[in-house]
Amino acid sequence: MSVIKSLILAFSMYSRIPVPHVRLEEKDMKYTFGFFPLVGVVARKFCIGTITSMCVSGVFLLLITGGIHIDGYMDTMDAVHSYGNREKKLEILKDSHIGAFAVIMLVTYVLAAAGAFSYIFEYKNTDIFIIMGCVFYLSRISSAFAAVNFKSARNGGMLNSVVRSVSGNVVNIMILLNYIICVAIMTYVNAFAAALCLIVQAAVLVYYRIWSYKIFGGVTGDLAGWFLCMSELCCMIVLVFV
Repeated sequence: MSVIKSLILAFSMYSRIPVPHVRLEEKDMKYTFGFFPLVGVVARKFCIGTITSMCVSGVFLLLITGGIHIDGYMDTMDAVHSYGNREKKLEILKDSHIGAFAVIMLVTYVLAAAGAFSYIFEYKNTDIFIIMGCVFYLSRISSAFAAVNFKSARNGGMLNSVVRSVSGNVVNIMILLNYIICVAIMTYVNAFAAALCLIVQAAVLVYYRIWSYKIFGGVTGDLAGWFLCMSELCCMIVLVFV
């Protein structure tokens, strides 16, 4: 029963997809990150084939995810551009208000993503559409891996509370299986584009680990949102050149 509850919890926490209401306990969180990549699979469905407008696609993706990762991205940008010490940056991450840098960097991100996304739609290549859809799956696999295996920047926070409850070995196996499935699909569709996206995704993940440890002393839920946004943007830009 804990497995089913973990699946429900993954969708209730990281998306706005309606799920049954169940009473959850801390032990029910132990497989949550193993199911987190499935949110990306649902996002993938709305990215290809059924939606032909990049703007409508963007709105659908925000509605599906609830904007939680964009919120993390904005909080991270505020913290980074505060130029305060580590404690100050962590305090800003917890602040529910947004500053000027959050807005500026969000606009910059949206313009870059819209430019890449519009070119991909304009090209009308089915293979690239599918690869782009798989990127949402892949980014959440990487994010789940980082959340479970990277050091937390602080003891509190939603991410840390979930990580403390997960069954590390089991979840890592689930993450690996998701990764194998994702890589197999991408390679079957377009091996060259898949290889580029996998390399870029791995590079962003390594940078995320080094950067978050250096600046924040570890990862947080907001930083995870930043990583998800940046990994997807970098893959979109690479696909433009494909």
